[in-house]
This record gives sequence, structure tokens and C-alpha cells, in this order.
Amino acid sequence: MNRKFRIALIVFFFALWSASSTFTLEATEQTQPLYSEAIQAFEEFVAEQMAVDKVPGLSVGFMKDDYVWAKGFGYADLENMVPAKAESSYRLASVTKTITAIAILQLAETGKINLYAEVQTYVPYFPRKKWPVTVRQLLGHLGGISHYKNDAREGHIKEPMNTKHALAIFQDFDLVAEPGSRYNYSSYGFNLLGAVIEGASGESYGDYIKKHIFEPLDMKNSRMDNPLDLIPNRVRGYWIINNTLKNSEYVDVSSRFAGGGTRSTALDLIKYCQGIISGKLLKEETLRAMFSSMIQKNGIFTGYGMGWFVRPWRAHFQVNHSGSQPETRTQILIFPTERFAVAIASNLEGVNLMTYVNRLTELVLDEDMDSAAYASDRTQQVMYEACSQTFSYGMSSYDWYGNPIAKGEKDLEKAFSYLNQYVNEKELKSDFEKTRRKILSGIHPVSDQAFIKVGSFMASALKETLGKEKLQSYQKSGPLAFFSDYIKVSENSPDQKKFPRFEKNFSRMISNWEKDWKATYTDYVSHLFITPSANFDELETTLKQTFSGASFYANFTEDLANVAQALLEKNDAEKAFRVLNLSRNLYPSSPVPYASLASAYLWTGNVEKARNLYKEAIALDPYHSILSLNQFFGLGSRLVRANKLKHAMALLTIAIELYPREPSLYTDLGDMYLQTGEKEKAIEYYKKSLEINPNFERAKTRLLELQKGK
Repeated sequence: MNRKFRIALIVFFFALWSASSTFTLEATEQTQPLYSEAIQAFEEFVAEQMAVDKVPGLSVGFMKDDYVWAKGFGYADLENMVPAKAESSYRLASVTKTITAIAILQLAETGKINLYAEVQTYVPYFPRKKWPVTVRQLLGHLGGISHYKNDAREGHIKEPMNTKHALAIFQDFDLVAEPGSRYNYSSYGFNLLGAVIEGASGESYGDYIKKHIFEPLDMKNSRMDNPLDLIPNRVRGYWIINNTLKNSEYVDVSSRFAGGGTRSTALDLIKYCQGIISGKLLKEETLRAMFSSMIQKNGIFTGYGMGWFVRPWRAHFQVNHSGSQPETRTQILIFPTERFAVAIASNLEGVNLMTYVNRLTELVLDEDMDSAAYASDRTQQVMYEACSQTFSYGMSSYDWYGNPIAKGEKDLEKAFSYLNQYVNEKELKSDFEKTRRKILSGIHPVSDQAFIKVGSFMASALKETLGKEKLQSYQKSGPLAFFSDYIKVSENSPDQKKFPRFEKNFSRMISNWEKDWKATYTDYVSHLFITPSANFDELETTLKQTFSGASFYANFTEDLANVAQALLEKNDAEKAFRVLNLSRNLYPSSPVPYASLASAYLWTGNVEKARNLYKEAIALDPYHSILSLNQFFGLGSRLVRANKLKHAMALLTIAIELYPREPSLYTDLGDMYLQTGEKEKAIEYYKKSLEINPNFERAKTRLLELQKGK
């Protein structure tokens, strides 16, 4: 690690305790002891995690009912040693999209916007496309509008732009898909929504959100970002290049105005969450529509409503949004029915803030929010994941809507039949891939939301028979207790129509899992939070002894992989490999340890070993998320940031073997050859990209630029 950077780290972590500011608003004296304990544990976690992540500064806040807490950690400005505060002002990046969505829906409530109207109704100068694009489709990233195409040009804009200039960047781009057919995240689509707000309201985007969102909620420190304005407590942004902390590149975000052009504080964001939960911004009916996932034409939920990601978390109904751009990383999360929210912002680009959100949520709610389970048999692993989704989506649906979603007795019977047919060991062993696809579809409209209908009915039945308090306890105890108690209730009832039953083999499997889980989910395991400073001798001994003889137990593969990556970045490869080999020993049927070991070998330059481990991971489960393109892109970015360009190129060659029809991989490899000065090789890979997709814009642009330069 660079010596100056190491000294800076030591200095600013000392300031976590000596110079950070805290804001606390107590509801009653009785709430303080509970949250003070959680806050102290969180502060200790932050001190260690910021060092791991090399974060200069962050500000975080939460609300629970009427209790509000916020605090700054580290530095808002390293060069001038300015501490981060609860009131520090960060660029919000894509959290801005939630604000844009609320503004659109406010105008819809007053009749000034028809969500089903074409955008040209309000923005007549925007060119018409092959298909009509509606306002509502834009709100859910279903409008077919492109995201950024050429980062070299679109990602580094320095000059300020008005609305027409911002739209001119992408207004001539073709649609990437027929509207409604495919989810395609697009900041440009939200810029277009900003223009819709202006056209419908007669006000500028900034004036509208100030008057109708910020001022009603007393968000005095929220505004459009402007480099010329004197903004109190403005933070300075940083990024890591070649493992060294640097000032962020200056980018003017007025070009992203309604998709990512605002600035705020952790405290103001908590006020924002309070306003949303209490109904100060939207009517309840509108709020529920905003927080409902949209559906693609193929019958698959997008997991995105109108301006918000909408997915359950450990059986809680929750919505969230993240933000990422030069100078900043942000995250906002709301559990609306539980009056709980978290807001966090950092001045380090690329840091994973969900690590902090997850830990704070666990401590405040006193729940194991990322609990996962491992089954030694792959068919049982898939079946457990189906149970987990039925539990999480069903409970959260019942939490949000207050009723089961099945439309009568026959509809419920059909949903139970779907689950019994496909969450079935015999069916999986007969045709694993086909049955797995049916299971993966179980929460979606294409399967008539069978799993959600089953899970929401189970929640209703358990509340009816065991009470509200018992129902809420399953968010702590998890899916096995939820299923086990329902099975007991249904089997003890003489009326099978009132309480539909699961197949006997399924019920027996739940019972067997629960026996293993009760034996292995000890107090040590339930409170285990693995960090790079953990005592790995104790960890290894305890987990091996605890899980010995069981075929179903807690799954820490992702935690161990994250810790190993942090150790690699600290140049402690020996300990990283020890951690990952422990993971492989504990979870031999999971592809995660193998893929994680592969990435570690790539990090240390052993390409062939990495290739073989990826093959082993694929043999275990070719469809696991650890082998997704996003994982390869993420690892590639980390390798480049660590100044391991050759290792990143080796990763892309392996990824191309796995995904030979993905044009972006060839283009990325071409970009890397260009960085190493191998122009002909770069051209070769750009051409390969275009052979797969002749319309792949990034490859076309790169090739054209190179040909012009000849």
C-alpha cells in the first residue's frame, strides 16, 4: 500500500471517534438503551469496514418509528482534514430517480400527466421512435430507451447542460427493445421524465422538486448539484487508481439532471423517507402503485416499480435505490409498513454500501438479514431456495397488501398443486433443468404467482391460528419455522380445503432440514459476522465441529468470498486462500467456493488454475449467479483498479470461453489491448464483437475512431 495513503488512513480513522458528528432524535427515553447498543456495535463495525474498503468518508442515518439517528464517519475532505458529518452534502446519483418518480406521480394525481400517454404529449421536441413510448414505461425502465452507450464521451461531460442539451445526447439513439418487452435500466429514460415534468408543470425540474418535495419535507440541504454554487458541507469525491486513493475526476452532472443530478445529506434523506412513509408526498393508492413491480411481456417481474427497486428482503416488504457516479456512492432503503429506513452516502466511488446497510439493519431490527442455507444435495438446494422464495415473497406480500393474493379456493388449490408438482425431488431428478426453470418462474406472473399465492396464504393462516406476534417472529426464525408450523396447522385441521396440504415427502424433507438446522444454527452461528480480522483458527474449528454430520446448515460462502477478496486486496494471499479452502471444505457441492478460488488464482496470476476451477464451478451449477456476466465484469473492474491489467485480460479470455456470444466481452478485451498499445489486437476483438452484434455501439465507435486515426 502507498505510504502516504497508509498514513492518511490512520489519521482519518482516528477521526472517526474524535471528530465525527452525530444527530439523534429520541422518541422516548425507553427506546434509547436498545438503539444505543445497536449503534455502538454498528460504529465498531464501521471503523473496521471503512479500513477494509479504504473509504475516506461516509454519512449514514436510520429511522425506526419516531426515532432518528445519523452520523458522519471519516473525512468529507481528506486534503483539508474536514470531518464527515450527518449534515455532509453528497451527490445522490441515481437515488435522484426516486425523486423524479414521485414528481411524475404527483402530477399524475393532479391530472397534469397521463401515465399511459406517449412522452411526446409533454415533450413534443423528442423524436418519435419505431414504437410509442409511454410515461409509465419510462418509470419502470421498460421504455426501450438506451442507457449510456459510449462512456469515453458520455461519462466525462465537463460543461453544464440544460434540458434540451441533456436530451440531445441520446434523442437519436434507436430503442434497444420494443417498449414493455424488456427491462433495460436507463438514466436517459429518467432524463426524459425530467423533461416530462417540465412540460406538464411549466416549471424547471429543479424548481418543481424543490417546491413540491424538498420544501414540504423541510429538506433544506437538498438541491440540484451545481459546481458554481456555494453548497454548505459539500464533500469531496475520491476513487482508487492502481490501489491508490485519488481525487475524483470532475464531471458536470447537469447532463444527468433527473436521472442523477441532485445533492443531499443523510439527515435530509431520512426526512424524505419519513415523508414517503407518512403519506406527505403521495396518496396511499399512488404509493402502492409506485411500490409494485412492473412486468415484462414474457410474464416475468422486473423487480422495479416506478422509480424504486421492489424486492422482499428476509420476508420484509422493502423498496430501495442505489446511486453511483463520479464523487459518490449512495443507498436508500425503506421498510414502509415497519416505519424503518436507512440512508447512506460515501465519497468513495465504487464502494459497496449494502455491507453497511445490511449490518445496520441487522442490529436495529435484531435479525439475521442475510441468513442463507446450504444443502449438500443439489436438488434439495433448489427445493430450499423455492421454499425461501415462497416464504420471503409470500410474507412480504401479505405484509404489504394485508391479504392473501389467491382469488378464491380453486386459485389457491392450483397454486399449491404447482408447488407440489415442481418443488419435488422426484421431478427434479427426472428433468433437473426443466423443473428448475418452473421453480424459478414460481414467483412470477408467468406461473400465475403460484409461490406468492401459497406463501401469502400460509402467512394469513398462521396469523389466524397462531396470532400476529407469532407471524412476525418468522422474520427472525426464517423459512423452515414458517413451513414447519404451517404443516402442523394444516395436518391438525380436519378441513383440508381450508388449509391445503403439501406432499408427504415434502413435509418430511422440511422436518429433516429443521432437525439439522436446530442442531447447527447455534448462538455462535446465528451471530457470526465474518471480517478480515476474524480469528480464523477459531472459526475453522467451530464451524467444522458444528456442521459435522449434517447435510443442511448455514451457508457462509458469500461472506467468506468477500473476506477473501478483502485479504487479497491487502496483499495477504496466504490467508485469502486459507479462507476459500475452508469454504470449499465446508460447502463442497456449492459452485461459490470454486468460482471464488478461481478469482483468487486470477488475482495472483495463475490463469490455468483459475480456468480449471471455473470449469469445476460450472459442472456443479452452470446457472448460479456467481458465474453470471456481472460477476466477471465486477472482478475485471477490481483487477483493473488494482493495476492488474494482464490478469483482467486473462479473466476476459476465460469469460469469452463461457459466454462466446456476448459482444461486450470482446469489446472490453479490445479496450484492454488498446491500453497495452496492441492496436491490431484491439481491432481484431472489436471486429469479433461486431460479428456477433453488428449494431453493438461501443465496438462500432471504437473501431471507427481507430480507423480514422490510421
